[in-house]
Amino acid sequence: MVETIPMATHEVAVPMRWADMDALQHINNVAMMRLLEEARIRFLTENVPQPRESTVTMFVAHHEIDYLAPLLYSPEPVRIVLHVTRIGRSGFDLGYEVVATDGAVAAIAETSMVVVDGAGRPAPLPAALRTELAGLVGDPVPFRRRRVSV
Repeated sequence: MVETIPMATHEVAVPMRWADMDALQHINNVAMMRLLEEARIRFLTENVPQPRESTVTMFVAHHEIDYLAPLLYSPEPVRIVLHVTRIGRSGFDLGYEVVATDGAVAAIAETSMVVVDGAGRPAPLPAALRTELAGLVGDPVPFRRRRVSV
């Protein structure tokens, strides 16, 4: 069976490093976040316009991850499938699926990005960014449990 990836997703192949493996012989949780970071940076630079003279920048406000299976080191890159899961007033969320070289999903994750102005305060998403993100929206990340806001 051939796997098809919906149009709202983007796949990035990220090499693992031998040093990413821990004493339990799987990719360490901190290294997993580095793999997600590499995929996120590639996703954003390939899909979202970066205005040259803007004082608006983004930062990571939140990460959430469910580990579904150990990710074992391989000289072959891990596949990370990304898409936008939410677009808000001053931020957006990116969803990830980490696919091991054997095809098993090792983790699902989500990162919340916030746009800030030169003073570090939340700023509205620029119109061009909002437009680009809207074309990259996919399904919510199916976490096993979600925190309930009180």
